[in-house]
Amino acid sequence: MLCANSITITPDTLTASIQYGEITTETITITNSNNFPVNLDISILEQSPPNPAPLFDADRFEPDNENNRQEMVTDIQYLDEYGNWVDGIRCGTAPTQEGILSFVQSSIENNNNQNRSSRNLVNIQVAWHVLYASNGAGNISNDMIMGQIDVFNDAYAPYDIFFTLVSVDYTMNDNWYNDMDQYESTYKQQLYIDPIHHLNIYSGNMPGLLGWSYLPYQWAEGSYMHGVCILHSSLPGGTSYPYNAGDSATHEVGHYLGLDHTFRNGCSVNNDYVDDTPQENDGNNIYSCNNTDTCPNDPGMDPVHNYMTYTDDACLNQFSNGQGERMEDMIATYRPGLLENPVSPGWIYTTVNVIQVPANGSVDFDITFDGTTLVGGDYAANIYFEESTLDTTVLLPSFLNIMGITNLELSFESIIDSLYPNEFSNNFLEMTYSGSDPLLYQFDSEIDWVTILGGDGSLENGESQFITFNFNSLFMAPGEYEGDVILNTNMGSLPIPLLMVIMEPLGVADGVVPMKFAVSDNYPNPFNPSTRITISIPDRSKVSAIVFDLSGCKIVTLLNSTLETGVYDLTWLGKNDLGNPVSAGVYILRVDAGKFHNNQKMIYLK
Repeated sequence: MLCANSITITPDTLTASIQYGEITTETITITNSNNFPVNLDISILEQSPPNPAPLFDADRFEPDNENNRQEMVTDIQYLDEYGNWVDGIRCGTAPTQEGILSFVQSSIENNNNQNRSSRNLVNIQVAWHVLYASNGAGNISNDMIMGQIDVFNDAYAPYDIFFTLVSVDYTMNDNWYNDMDQYESTYKQQLYIDPIHHLNIYSGNMPGLLGWSYLPYQWAEGSYMHGVCILHSSLPGGTSYPYNAGDSATHEVGHYLGLDHTFRNGCSVNNDYVDDTPQENDGNNIYSCNNTDTCPNDPGMDPVHNYMTYTDDACLNQFSNGQGERMEDMIATYRPGLLENPVSPGWIYTTVNVIQVPANGSVDFDITFDGTTLVGGDYAANIYFEESTLDTTVLLPSFLNIMGITNLELSFESIIDSLYPNEFSNNFLEMTYSGSDPLLYQFDSEIDWVTILGGDGSLENGESQFITFNFNSLFMAPGEYEGDVILNTNMGSLPIPLLMVIMEPLGVADGVVPMKFAVSDNYPNPFNPSTRITISIPDRSKVSAIVFDLSGCKIVTLLNSTLETGVYDLTWLGKNDLGNPVSAGVYILRVDAGKFHNNQKMIYLK
């Protein structure tokens, strides 16, 4: 990053302190001492180019990983949860043939020659799928998952790649858990979430394997086969010593982003297609953290600390700059959907993404801090102002303090649930406290359709507590019901919004048995406040109905359930997953049922 003295920002650090629920705007001054005007791109906002180039159509090469994993032999040992040494395999990702890699390299170069825009920051949205057994094995905690996300961010942030956990789901299935390899396509097809914009991670048992992944040029970008499969006990805090610090998953995500093993093809030219990773042969040295040089004709010692070799977690701590550039090229060429993900936290934003500063002049610029959905505590972000022709980026560190219940983290800012009439559901709110003094808490509510279990108590430093919110729709009519539960503590209070949507019962319409899959046009269209869709299901299927905006961002999940043969009605109330009304505009309804897929436009009017 090159910071030019000719462009300055006052103040050089932005700070704000507000109460929970407040919004404030801070003004900065940008000064340009050049004798020509300067346009600055602001990367805290989404950075879709104003005139994006057509998507580059890169060739894909379907892998044969199943046969490859059958041929592999054990090469490591790790501890299981009972303290026994297990013979295992470090990585199950299949090596790519040289001929294919030459095609991949040509695709990257052709893509770069088109001068397609790419963003400085990449936000990889993670959808985590926990597979666990009926005896509880593999039922990992949220702390372990969040610990793994932290490991990802520590490893990839220097290359402007960040990871955001957006969903976690749990599936109890003994077959899936005990042999993730054999049942891979089955559980992936049922559990995956939008692989174009999400990294899907599946944790469970292999057995014997620590993990595997697929390279970006394997499968189509939207294929459910993409993602990372990882041994649950290799996560931070797991039992799989010496592979239990989370770097097995870091290694597999490296494959997901296009990196090969540093020892690929040993001491040969283009061994991993990265110039600044020294060559190393592919013998037993790849498991050793010793300072060796197994390819003396190539400059540099063996990259034993590189995440893409096979040393244990304690030895791994780096990628190279060349690997960072290769990941950027791979994302732009083979995973461009990741570039469509938002890069700005919701609590800080601006109204523009480009600002012009006149020659030898200054402009004032407003930045908004929004505390309406935040828990008390400290928040940090960086705002990047970039001038591409000067190769100049000015960094503005920004900090927000929310006064109120400090040092308390909640797993949800609000709770939303959808039920049918006469149903019950449990929603679990996790509270984690990191303050020095005890936190006394009590939940107060006058909502008659929710019962709170564990609603009062105390927390010491480092403790967590789950609060159960039991929703019930007994004798209630379809519609939306909302209200606030107040969390009162000795360090402040805050509301937790609740929303329960009671849906019309799904069912077979007039006993009709449809002959084929079909989705009706929504009616009315355009609509306000609601619109209805009819779905015909010829065979028992898992059906999902999801609304996206035109940029591909998910707005709301209307349905995600296994349905019997029949004709079903769905209603969209023009609200997102948080229960907030959406903006007027065009939206895409995507309905998937087995091998059948349907996309259609819906227009919402204000």
